[in-house]
Amino acid sequence: MKEQLEKGEQILGKKLDLLLRTGQLLIQSLADSNRVTRNLLRVATFMGIPSDKFQMYINYTTILINVSEEGRSLTKLKKCKNHGVNMNIIAGISNLSWQAIEKNYTLEQYEKELEALALRKHNYPRWLVILGVGLACAGFCKLFGCDWPAFGITAVASAVAVFARQEMHHRQLNLYITVGVSALIAVAIACLGVFLNISQTPNHPVFASVLFLIPGVPLINSIDDMMDGYTIIGVTRAVIAFFTIGAISFGMIFSLKLFRFEDYSAILTPHAGWLFIAFAAMIAAAGFAILFNVPRHTLFVCAIGGAVAIVVRNVLQYQFGLSLPMASLCGALAVGISANFFIHLLHVPAKVIAIPPVIPMVPGVLMYKSLIGLLGIDASGGLEQVPMLLQTTESVIKATMTILCITLGVTIPNVITRKYFEKGKMH
Repeated sequence: MKEQLEKGEQILGKKLDLLLRTGQLLIQSLADSNRVTRNLLRVATFMGIPSDKFQMYINYTTILINVSEEGRSLTKLKKCKNHGVNMNIIAGISNLSWQAIEKNYTLEQYEKELEALALRKHNYPRWLVILGVGLACAGFCKLFGCDWPAFGITAVASAVAVFARQEMHHRQLNLYITVGVSALIAVAIACLGVFLNISQTPNHPVFASVLFLIPGVPLINSIDDMMDGYTIIGVTRAVIAFFTIGAISFGMIFSLKLFRFEDYSAILTPHAGWLFIAFAAMIAAAGFAILFNVPRHTLFVCAIGGAVAIVVRNVLQYQFGLSLPMASLCGALAVGISANFFIHLLHVPAKVIAIPPVIPMVPGVLMYKSLIGLLGIDASGGLEQVPMLLQTTESVIKATMTILCITLGVTIPNVITRKYFEKGKMH
């Protein structure tokens, strides 16, 4: 009898450890809280744990789970560190949880598959990630209406900066120091391009070269979490994103001051034809998809989604006069709806193929300009500072509303799909 009790406690402890490990991987891969909860409930179902016997608490750095079974109750927690977007982990755990139920996995089989997923190398070689990020930011620059020399400067500046960021990340430097130094390097190279005087749009690379540092996924997830009732973790993500943007801005300002570059103005409006804009958007979305480590078979879909999002937004904004937030909402809705048609074909969660395409719509330039504007306001300047304050306030409001609209566009189709098809096998 005693041996049976001890064995039962060991099995319960193993189940709890596997649930914690699953949740840790999802949180560290920057899955939204709703996905973490749904995946863990599905894994608990596979383990034979009723939903009323399973309780969890999640935040950005910790996951705590309580499981009750046959009169026994056990509670454990696990710390979550080294956060970074990894769509392959998110998609892999979703598929693994379904396979465990369908194929009646043992706990040992589930653990083996889970650890194999956790240890899997990045889907794309390092050189391709660096090249992809460089071309993604250069694609951004083309979306802003830059010329070809500026395109090349942006690609080089971003590629060098992402390489430096990887090196600092491998040495486990502080996140904000890493981001700030990466921004400084990118803008320094962009400023060198200005002094070479080889471009008719010299200011564009200054803003475009740092856009790979945009905390787009944390910003989208923060609003998503707060809408789903996960207020604490949503606020935490928002604060981390705000400080990240602050670090980017400080890095930019330091570099701009170092090179005595005072002209922050740039007309960021596309002048190319729609086909070329669509192609530039595809490059930008594909670059972010590579950076986010999406499954390889979804890369082309992400690239096409980026073209759809940007073309829909630009047509509505520049041809029909819609505001940036409303045009972005429509672009994100187009991607969000399309993604839900592909989830069964590609066997991935909708957001894996919906988030990379909408990242090029995140108003990074507006956010940077807002912080640079706030830092440039001098209270002793009197009424002369009012126009700058009003302009900065407008940028902050527009950026916030745009991010909210992008989040709604990605989330609403997913919520509707889950509501009406929750009895089926949905990701």
